[in-house]
Amino acid sequence: MPVKKRSDHEVEPFKQKLEEYRRKLTLKTDVGFRVAGRLCSGPELEQLMNLLADVITGRKTGPFHDVQTQKDLITVTGAKSVEPDLFGNDEEDGIWCAEVQNESIEAGRIEVERAHLVLNGLPGGKPYSCLKKSHMIWMTDAIHIPGTGRPLFPDGQPVVRLETVDSATGRRFPDRTEVILFNLRYKGNSKRGDLAHDFRETDPKKMKNPLLRELMQRVKYTEKGEMEMCELTRQIFQDGKTEGLQEGEIRSSRKTAEQLLQMGIGSLQQIAKATRLSLSEVQKLQAKLNA
Repeated sequence: MPVKKRSDHEVEPFKQKLEEYRRKLTLKTDVGFRVAGRLCSGPELEQLMNLLADVITGRKTGPFHDVQTQKDLITVTGAKSVEPDLFGNDEEDGIWCAEVQNESIEAGRIEVERAHLVLNGLPGGKPYSCLKKSHMIWMTDAIHIPGTGRPLFPDGQPVVRLETVDSATGRRFPDRTEVILFNLRYKGNSKRGDLAHDFRETDPKKMKNPLLRELMQRVKYTEKGEMEMCELTRQIFQDGKTEGLQEGEIRSSRKTAEQLLQMGIGSLQQIAKATRLSLSEVQKLQAKLNA
């Protein structure tokens, strides 16, 4: 079957919408930061990781090596994989990842990504004491702590560090994984303020850091940048469509299980098998109906 081509009157509005989208694009969006990463050379990815790590942690880090973009971290459990926007190692072979999480942070996502990093930092067949240090940086303009209405960044502070703390005594326990959240809404007069400004800025000419300025010029003004943007947007749409279908299947299974429970058809184990839900989830549905 021949491929249907867009007519001239369809192409022009499409190009206009594409250019408008591209004009508004910033580094704090999933598409903007990922495309910028795809347009980097190997040394530039290392420079980018070094810039983010130094400014956000407030200390000297790096040098970095083997920095990749969108590395797929797959766990042995078969859980949904995590793909950090930047992933690499420092000179002590510590693991680093950095990514943008704009608008909101899904409840549970921090724990899942942290678990992925831990598993990637434990060499096969080695004792737990051989666990590598890992560092997770999230750049976000989220306002609230996931799953709560409480502010994520108290008093608009630029950085929040997540630590393991004894709630009774306030003692901090040593942790092999450093988790830092960076406030992209921050507007202080400092290196962190300049970094947040550049991630919010739509005009590359107004960006303060030379490397970030150059990357956004590639994203917005080169043919390769346009191609990468279109391809990545298509992938994100397809991934969202797939997840939506999976969510729909889960909702349908839950509804079927509820109907079977209400009618008293089958044991909990049989209903779980028929609907492909876990036994614990069927038990929760039963408890909900009995409440």
